[in-house]
Amino acid sequence: MIARLLTAVALILGQGLRANAPQEPSKFTFEQVHFGNIPVELSLYADSAEQAATAAEAAFARVAELSAMMNDYAYEPPSPLNLVAARAPEPVEVPTELLRALRRSVEMHAITNGAFDITAKPFVQLWRTSRRIGALPPEHRLQNARRYVNAKALVIDDNKSTAALRTQGMWLDLGGLAKGMIGDEIVRLLHKRGITRCRYRAGGDMVFGDAPPGQDGWRVTVPDLLIKTEDGRPQPLSFTAANSAASVSGDIYRYVEIDGVRYAHVIDPRSGLGVTDRRVSCVRGKRGIDTDPLATAGLILDEKAWRLALAQVPGCRGNLAYIKR
Repeated sequence: MIARLLTAVALILGQGLRANAPQEPSKFTFEQVHFGNIPVELSLYADSAEQAATAAEAAFARVAELSAMMNDYAYEPPSPLNLVAARAPEPVEVPTELLRALRRSVEMHAITNGAFDITAKPFVQLWRTSRRIGALPPEHRLQNARRYVNAKALVIDDNKSTAALRTQGMWLDLGGLAKGMIGDEIVRLLHKRGITRCRYRAGGDMVFGDAPPGQDGWRVTVPDLLIKTEDGRPQPLSFTAANSAASVSGDIYRYVEIDGVRYAHVIDPRSGLGVTDRRVSCVRGKRGIDTDPLATAGLILDEKAWRLALAQVPGCRGNLAYIKR
């Protein structure tokens, strides 16, 4: 009888201990559309649905704030980014986050030997028309646009928190860096709120916090980027990532064919023309502000030059695949 009583007490105590033991956080996923028409997905592990929803709400509000700051289509009133262009050549005081993005853009222009250039919007506008009408931009229009494409004309004063374009008529486009940089900011925000296991994804740009419970990292597969296995068979690039970033860029779906030549949506700012090689690039590194522009440069530079660019950014490595025509 005593033995049975002790066993019952032990079972009750054990159940109480299990009930009071810390529970593993649960996974929650949220999605909103930002950057015009791009779904932004947040995956995170939280102790409760309320904690997860509150954190996600704050994160999406931050995405909206930063994307509005860097919006190159907001003219009335102009976004802080467009204000720099509108007031050229006068210096304009800009928010800290925008100053950081502009500074890194200038550095990436040098690192990629001009393949990444946030002043290339005049070329982009021409190519949007080309895709619509199916004809190359006239040479005289390319020459005119080239007068306003020059990242070296962007002057940043860190002490005064100002940015200026030396030439009137120039415009800025942070589309090749903003999503990655904003991912860095969002993961940082979630960490401050106690959400360390998280992932931000916007288009091909991803930033990761700590790995999910019991895993080495967040699993990423790039279906269109085939690499050879040890036995020589091609398979999609697949990896796990934590406390890092990854960006994927390619011309698989967005292109125009003119006179039998396929031009990608990605413009080489050195020539003003869409790139003609069909490629998919993936860059992994410490920060989205680095992987985003370097993935774009992977579609423009020849592979040797691209590898040299990657080598200049500590922690960055990349994969590149050519797509058969």
